[in-house]
Amino acid sequence: MKPATRAPFFACIYHGLCVVARKHGYALAIHGTVTADLDLIAVPWTAEAVDAVALKDAVMTHIGACGYADLLRRDGILTEEQVQQVLGRDGEAECTAKPHGRRAWNLYMDAGAKVDLSVMPRSAEGLIDAAIAAGKIDTP
Repeated sequence: MKPATRAPFFACIYHGLCVVARKHGYALAIHGTVTADLDLIAVPWTAEAVDAVALKDAVMTHIGACGYADLLRRDGILTEEQVQQVLGRDGEAECTAKPHGRRAWNLYMDAGAKVDLSVMPRSAEGLIDAAIAAGKIDTP
């Protein structure tokens, strides 16, 4: 018998996540194996698409997720000093910059389940910002 995965759980929450994404102007798709975590890519679909952080926040609220720092604090096992030590070692970045202006967040749920949400930029503006941040072009 193969080991159990979270794939059935992820299948159950996907529809609701699509509804949230559409309400915020995005199309949502699954990529990856859907075994260890749920890898999602959000693509701006309407002119009214909200910014990436607003979409991430809406998804987090829908699934009751938290970021890495809050995950460390969640069960009260670590002291705040220990949390700060871990964040100092691992970094506090909740958001990771990806190629083509894409931004990614790990959203942690109960029982070890995790959504890896990637959001494409709403326009060429996002690509320009990414190029400036990478030092590839100068600011005007």
